[in-house]
Amino acid sequence: MPAPRRPRPPQPAARKPAPIVPLGTVIREFEAWRSAQTGKPSRGALRDYWQKQDAQHAQRPDYALWRELHGADSPPQRRQDPTELALRALKSPESAILWAVLALLPEVLELPALSPAKKDSLLQTLRQRLSQDRPPLLPLTKAPLSSALVLWQARSLLGTATWTELQALLQTATPGWKPGRKTDLGFWDSELPWPVASSQITRRLASTLHRQILQQLESKATPAADLAPWHITAWMLHRDARPAQGAVRGAELETLLAAASTARLAGDADQAARLAALVLHLLPPQAPDSFLQRCRVAAWHLSEMGLCGHPALQIPLEDLPFPGDLPTTENGQAAARQYLDPQDAAHPYLTSEVQNDPDWEVLRRAGIVLHHPLAALSWVARKAQAYALKKQHELLQSAATLAARHHRLITLGRLLPHLPPSPERILGYAKTLRQNQRRMPFLRDQEIWQDWTKSLRTAWSRLEPEAIQDAEDLFLLHETLHDREVTLLRVLPDELQTLALRHLHSRSQPSPLVQALVADPRQMQQLEHQRQVELWSVAAELRERPELAPTAWISLVMRGEAAQGRYSLIVQGPAGRVIHHDRLKPMSATPGAELDWAPFLETLTQAIAQTSPQATQLWVAADSGFASLPWAQMTQEIFRVPSWEWAFRVLREPLPSTIPPGTYLRLDRTTSIPEPSPAQPLPAGTCVLLPLAESCNANTRWLGLEAATEEKPAPALRSLQVGTYDHIISAIPVQRGDLKQDLVRVCLAHQTRTFLSPVAPLADPEREAFLAAPLTPPATWIKNGLPTRPAPKK
Repeated sequence: MPAPRRPRPPQPAARKPAPIVPLGTVIREFEAWRSAQTGKPSRGALRDYWQKQDAQHAQRPDYALWRELHGADSPPQRRQDPTELALRALKSPESAILWAVLALLPEVLELPALSPAKKDSLLQTLRQRLSQDRPPLLPLTKAPLSSALVLWQARSLLGTATWTELQALLQTATPGWKPGRKTDLGFWDSELPWPVASSQITRRLASTLHRQILQQLESKATPAADLAPWHITAWMLHRDARPAQGAVRGAELETLLAAASTARLAGDADQAARLAALVLHLLPPQAPDSFLQRCRVAAWHLSEMGLCGHPALQIPLEDLPFPGDLPTTENGQAAARQYLDPQDAAHPYLTSEVQNDPDWEVLRRAGIVLHHPLAALSWVARKAQAYALKKQHELLQSAATLAARHHRLITLGRLLPHLPPSPERILGYAKTLRQNQRRMPFLRDQEIWQDWTKSLRTAWSRLEPEAIQDAEDLFLLHETLHDREVTLLRVLPDELQTLALRHLHSRSQPSPLVQALVADPRQMQQLEHQRQVELWSVAAELRERPELAPTAWISLVMRGEAAQGRYSLIVQGPAGRVIHHDRLKPMSATPGAELDWAPFLETLTQAIAQTSPQATQLWVAADSGFASLPWAQMTQEIFRVPSWEWAFRVLREPLPSTIPPGTYLRLDRTTSIPEPSPAQPLPAGTCVLLPLAESCNANTRWLGLEAATEEKPAPALRSLQVGTYDHIISAIPVQRGDLKQDLVRVCLAHQTRTFLSPVAPLADPEREAFLAAPLTPPATWIKNGLPTRPAPKK
């Protein structure tokens, strides 16, 4: 009888395999071990550490791939092909391995030794994995934002990623975010650990955005206006990935320069100029020749917008090469180095426009060679006064239309005097110049501004005096021709104002101003939305403020060359306004004879009596053409202001929170203290510059009287420290000139309200009288700015 069958003992349940440790966790453990070491680990210590890790994880393709990419200090014992490892990882059923290789794949595709066949194989495998997964691959629940970013970058390799998906992702991370702003990828380190550092993923996202924007600009798949904000975000990502105090990377500069091209394509020439100016000021000393070539072209574009770049790239406009030589000749190649940037995204668009636009066809029919179209426009403007061109009205009109379209402001200004006189065209050019300044008040080139205003004066002189009747339009022209540089600096926030003035003498590259603008580009928009001062607001101020009753405001500008004597006058007082245009005549028929000011002074006296009968003070904004005007013949007290806008805004400035104590200053290079030493105490906010030199300027250094002894030395004061005083009395004549050298202009652009100085050095009796009563200088001294602020009532 067979033995009874014994039941088979139950088999223990199969154990589930241990979950795979994420690759990011392995890397975090290594970073923790390395930070716990004393100093940099030796090669032996690294070898021992990685041998243990290799024994545990070497079979994983994602781990082996990371070791091949980042194991330079301690490479694996058996080297493998990164492409094969990436293919194995992409085909792995393990989720942790798949997500790790998706994060590493862009780095694999950038390997220099990767062949086109292997690259195609990787992309094909990636496409199959992302398209054949059922259900489709979705972001991880434990890392929704970081995994969504990895997935978007993987799709961008295949060209299937969309801007909408990325914008939704970044808006989820930062509510209210939109393209063109800084984005925060802080979620990368706060979610699951990844095998890619946050700085690396930030730079990778920036490079991906930059590459996709260039591709879409080339294919014209997306309007440039939609891509321009994304390009700025791409540059900001590069900027934020840079270590603190680290040098600017080449990829960051290339992205910023490309962002300027995209903005120009989008029609925002001012924004393009802002970004290009930052590039040229961030340029390192040893930049590659290919990039220097691109920056040389950008500097030429930048000069047309009135901004200055790197000093080494500045070329006088009159020295630019002729753009019409054949590209195969030596001169043609020199012109291409100055005018042509083949990597500029706007270049194909310009080439297409030149072939199809009727205005360019007018230039072509006139025999203008268009190898470099925008340079050809500049050349036409330079030669506009030549007899061969000034009679070709259609050519000049088309050139002006194209210059306005492409925002070539120097070119347009030089063409303006040779076009038929038109009030609308002249006012439009003045408004363009003012808007250009308001949108970028920093890093400006004053020589180019003088070129613009010269063109504006010349064009205005060709109009009949009554051609522009509207008072606001005349006021716009006057204020454009006055000292805009000082006016703009005065209305900036205090911190930016100080940085902008220091930039004039800064030797560091980049200067603190440029670094501040790079850190927060929105600061370049400080004046963009500021309300513009108009003539009616000045008139209302004069009527409503009783303390302004004894004042008359005078604005004087020359129309055309100063030797021609054409002028425009606006006088505004509490009782009304007088506008007068006339021409000063020479006192004799001799060439170069002095102008006869008597008729003008009579007209001015009558206008003052009509607009402000009780006037005891004249606040005068006059351009340099009126330097020889005999103001001493006027009975009123004369205060010279940079512009009416400057005076209007300074009147409304609140009292400063801190007022420096009154002080006496002497030149740093002097060794003696004046005898007798001034003993009169000075009120707070008052600075007296003692008469110990023939002249002074903005480069002069100053010392207080207490610095005369060796026991107690004091640091020398610069012009910026002098400009912090509200009331300055200088017993030394001031050398006038450009802002960099002119102490008066620097102080009025800073915080000074009143600056008094003599016309000539003081004689000994005058010097002694001044030292006895420094607060009451002679009435013949030049008064710049506004009267001293009245003392507050107790």
